[in-house]
Amino acid sequence: MEYCAIGALRTIYIFIILNHIPKDFDYTEEIIMAIADQIAEFVTETTFDDIPEETVSFVKHLSSKIIAAMLTGSTTQAGTKTADYARSKQGPAEVGVIGAGFRCELEDAVFVNGITSHAAELEDDQFPSATSDITVFPVIFPMAEKFGLTGKEVITASALGLEIMNRVGMFPLSFKGYTDLPFYGVIGAAVTAGKALKLNAEQLKRAIGIAIGRASGFIVNFGSDAHYIESAGACKDGLMAALFAQKDMTGNPNIEKWLLDLYAGHEHEIDTQKIVQGLGSSDWRVHEIWVKKYPCCFLTHRHIDMMFDILAEHKISYEDIERVEIDVGPVDYTCNRPQPKDSEDARFSFQHIMAALMLDGDIDSHHFTPEKLSDNRFRDAWPKVSVTNHPDWPAEFMSGVATITVSLSNGEQVVNEKEQALGAPQFPLTQDQFKDLYRKYTKSVLTPEDMEETWQIISHLEKIESLTDFLQKIVFPGK
Repeated sequence: MEYCAIGALRTIYIFIILNHIPKDFDYTEEIIMAIADQIAEFVTETTFDDIPEETVSFVKHLSSKIIAAMLTGSTTQAGTKTADYARSKQGPAEVGVIGAGFRCELEDAVFVNGITSHAAELEDDQFPSATSDITVFPVIFPMAEKFGLTGKEVITASALGLEIMNRVGMFPLSFKGYTDLPFYGVIGAAVTAGKALKLNAEQLKRAIGIAIGRASGFIVNFGSDAHYIESAGACKDGLMAALFAQKDMTGNPNIEKWLLDLYAGHEHEIDTQKIVQGLGSSDWRVHEIWVKKYPCCFLTHRHIDMMFDILAEHKISYEDIERVEIDVGPVDYTCNRPQPKDSEDARFSFQHIMAALMLDGDIDSHHFTPEKLSDNRFRDAWPKVSVTNHPDWPAEFMSGVATITVSLSNGEQVVNEKEQALGAPQFPLTQDQFKDLYRKYTKSVLTPEDMEETWQIISHLEKIESLTDFLQKIVFPGK
């Protein structure tokens, strides 16, 4: 790929220049624009054929997960309320809203898809920051309908959006109370939309600059609808950034200064040049994404996997368990919610999640309903679960090595620990496991026949020239 040679020459050129200028020379902008230039050149010049085969496969699998998330998320309270809002605007019927059964303006469809993909709590994230695919796929599929994109174009734009988002978002911001997912996600949305719109390099830099100004998201909103609105806003704002850049509106892609200002005063310095290190090589950061298997906060998933293992290996029933003790870092401790107040709060409650596992041996969307919250079996199980915060662990998502201790009525203790959950980079899922997840989270929305047909289309997406029939099935399920 020509980009690699050009990028290498530019890096050498910058090195030579920076070593032959006065020490008091203000060269900050030169370095910043070099990073932005490399990103823009990489995105605009990369074609489907430049993407490694394993990356293409992984992106298709991730898209299946988020399509399933949007379908099941369309049935949640947050999903239906947001769909009602979009319908009430009575805007032009440009594109379909996945799972919702109606058409609306592109920007509104992207926003609703952003809500439903997150309301299902099935997003896939990169850690220790939490950049996520739910700010990419909710954007690209409505764009595919409006602009007639092929399957290859959908994969290419998605892969590039995920890649740049993961690279820029490799520096966690949870220590400042920010939610990395929407904060960096607006950049992923802008790059995805920019590639789909075929922006040139200068326009793409402007889109990134505009998107940076829209970055937002706060951990305090975990467990509320605001958490979903933040990421949906990132989807819409990233799309708008690309559309504005297409009209030659300006923005400053000052990526390095932006990040250095965010990290000012932090005990650890960051090397922003790592953003472009290996860019254009076989080192695709897309593969750093962890796949989410359960419809609840990702910060609980390592412990869920361990509890599943303990229940299966030791043949333990609810009556056998006296106490469950969970050890976490300071950010993961946000999921210590002994008495969840509503369905969304329950998705972020170790106590409620462990109660479902102890009582039902499973965790699924139906466990996060008002009925389960008022069920005395669950309310009696919550006090069995305690969470210990370790403030000395790093203040980031998925901090340290997760530990769970199950104390049994016979006096025995079972201890398990895990650094990564199944579906993380160390333990990737197979295609069959992805299909199982697609089936699990679409079975209440799609017919078995439509589930199989849509799965086959996603699996062979690069061969699909027109997505019209596919989108019809997932926008108007059952019709």
